[in-house]
Amino acid sequence: MCCKVLHIGELSKDAGVWCGHFKKGGGCGAYEIRPSACRGFTCLWLDSVRLDDNWRPDKAGFLMYPDKDGKRLNVVVDTGKPTSWKREPYYSKLKAMSQRAYDGFELMVCIGDRRVVMFPSEDVDLGVLNPDHKVVSGFVEREGVQVPFAMVLSDVAQA
Repeated sequence: MCCKVLHIGELSKDAGVWCGHFKKGGGCGAYEIRPSACRGFTCLWLDSVRLDDNWRPDKAGFLMYPDKDGKRLNVVVDTGKPTSWKREPYYSKLKAMSQRAYDGFELMVCIGDRRVVMFPSEDVDLGVLNPDHKVVSGFVEREGVQVPFAMVLSDVAQA
């Protein structure tokens, strides 16, 4: 799935299209000489002992990986299966994972350029975003209740 859903600049490969090196049933046809972006990438399914074979990206229809700072879990969905993350057993498990939002973590669902921030109580669909814009999310307290928020920040030109 990483050979399809991820953007790989070193190969001029856009997100959502199969890599030219991908061989159906065989994986990477250039495995020994694959670029550093591919060498350094490991999806959560490969690293987690808690995710069984149902979570294998080609079966689930999405892959997951944490950002470098570890504060965001990205769920990158195959645009050919845009609702795969909402199926069970995935959705309820992702909701459980989103509990970490209370501790400052973020669970971001990426469907092409569309972004959805998942919270335990709701999913905030931010729509299609410019990749240069930053997403900020968390909770604010209103009348003693934690209320989730997610917003898009655009770069502000320096005056």
